[in-house]
Amino acid sequence: MHPDASIAEVLPRVYRRVLDAVETLQRGGGRTEATRLRRTAVAVYSGAWDAKSHRRLEEIATRAELAAREQERRKGLRAA
Repeated sequence: MHPDASIAEVLPRVYRRVLDAVETLQRGGGRTEATRLRRTAVAVYSGAWDAKSHRRLEEIATRAELAAREQERRKGLRAA
């Protein structure tokens, strides 16, 4: 997190990252994983907006992005 940015500024951006990655994952056929990650993110985002929730959302965003990339990589291997 940028030192001058508040949690109220950063959390919505991180949550948006989660939602974008989850959407990509879901479109690629990873519905179960997408649903699990989205539900976890909603629970975190609905709770206290603090450093702990920021860390959790960053972790979820990273997991969702990695899962979406891995899924696309596997689809590319099958198409080749």
